[in-house]
Amino acid sequence: MQRRIVGFHQDADRHWVADLECGHAQHVRHEPPLQTRPWVLAEETRSAHLGTTLACASCEAADAAYQDARLQGLCADGASEVARRRGEP
Repeated sequence: MQRRIVGFHQDADRHWVADLECGHAQHVRHEPPLQTRPWVLAEETRSAHLGTTLACASCEAADAAYQDARLQGLCADGASEVARRRGEP
């Protein structure tokens, strides 16, 4: 699921992490040739990416857990609880 970037911070290893609107976070490393994100290296270019979207794997997992729980016969509230646990930030 696509989520907007609302901020950035650095982890303990000083790698840049995007803070997403859903409360989750995602690394946005610049490690050529695997990932080419030179924009993470400067404050000005990081700021320009605020509001853009990234795919949130945690939200995807929570949605999949909800759908699976519903197929297994859980009510909407039960399936929501399963999804909440799966997607906790």
